[in-house]
Amino acid sequence: MKHALRFTLALLALVALAAAVPGAQSAAQKPPDPKAADQAAPAAAQKPAETPQELPDEAKAFNAAAGEKNPLKRIELLEKYIADNPKASSTLLGMARSQLQTSLMAAMKDVTARNQKAIETEIADAKKATDTRPLYFTYNSIASRLAGGGVYSEEAEDMARKGLAGMDEKTYFDNRKRLYDRDRVAYEKQAANWKDGKYIGPAAGAAPAAVVAAPAAGAAPAAVVAAPAAGAAPAAVAGARGGGPAAATGPNYRFTTKDGITQASIAPPRPAPAPRTPPAPRPPTKPTMPTDAEMRTSLRSERASAQATLGQILMKRGKSDEGLKILKEAYAAKPASYTMAGIARSLYEAAKSAGNEADQLEYLSVLALSGRGNADEFKALDEVWKKTHNGSLDGLETMLDARWRRDNVRFAVTPYTRPANTKPTGRTVLAEVFPGAG
Repeated sequence: MKHALRFTLALLALVALAAAVPGAQSAAQKPPDPKAADQAAPAAAQKPAETPQELPDEAKAFNAAAGEKNPLKRIELLEKYIADNPKASSTLLGMARSQLQTSLMAAMKDVTARNQKAIETEIADAKKATDTRPLYFTYNSIASRLAGGGVYSEEAEDMARKGLAGMDEKTYFDNRKRLYDRDRVAYEKQAANWKDGKYIGPAAGAAPAAVVAAPAAGAAPAAVVAAPAAGAAPAAVAGARGGGPAAATGPNYRFTTKDGITQASIAPPRPAPAPRTPPAPRPPTKPTMPTDAEMRTSLRSERASAQATLGQILMKRGKSDEGLKILKEAYAAKPASYTMAGIARSLYEAAKSAGNEADQLEYLSVLALSGRGNADEFKALDEVWKKTHNGSLDGLETMLDARWRRDNVRFAVTPYTRPANTKPTGRTVLAEVFPGAG
């Protein structure tokens, strides 16, 4: 009886549960009430908004630096940020360094593109003016400027090679002869205005002659200055003795360079020149055609300068064997002292790396006598001399004096004798061989 009762109760419970489940499902599937949603919206709107976190000063400073659009200026600001905030968050400092590197690459790309465009324009212009200046002159100039700026790139090497390759004897001789012909024509036009040492002016109806200054070897001719009207004294060539055309009006600027930055400022006014009688006009000087031997000497000196540039570039680019060979060829040509000093400095560094004390002494001596050695090089000369002379400096100055006399030929000085029946001018001429010699 008890078992039957329990079974009946269990069965009734199952029936009740089955009836409740469908109702729950229908209630769950019932769509939301719009009125209830409308009532919930104002309640959510009344919730207070979260206050944004204040940005730290180190992050504000980073944003200001990294937000600069100009790559060059952004580099400067990021470098300053890193230097001024050594204790900033490592995340910020890491990102600042990453942005700095990216900015440097962008600036380098921009500067390289601009430099390339400027070089291409310069070469294109030079190719149009080969009748006045040989193309190798432009190649050598570009290579020299790149090397002088510490740019020892593949392009710098290419420019130097092209410049040196163009300096063959035929090209050089033809250019010098062409310049001589231009100077001769200009001279003949000017000489027509003179007779028996007196200026007579151009003939009536004749076109005014022009004065052309004779250019240096390989250089473009100077600017042309129009000749004066008939009967007037001839104007002097700009820069020539006796004065030249009036200077252009405008501020008198002066420039100073400090830490590699050049700045302009207004120079103080110059005192008014004392009144003087203008010098008498002088007849033009007839140009002379240099001999083949003179032109070969001049070419050898110019080639040595181009070799020095190429050799130094090759040394910096790791092509030491070829660079040393070219530098030694330039050294043997004995170019001008400023070129010789640069060659000697490069060769000294190579000799120092090789431990060759004899060569070090040779090149340091040249640097000392050139007047272009620095304090470290003079100190190195003393040390090398002592190493090779039993620890003593005795004889160093004697050696330098003897070498100076050997390499610098002394010129004869002939006292001036005033011609008879010549009135003294009351003027004194002082000539200095080098500043401070007078």
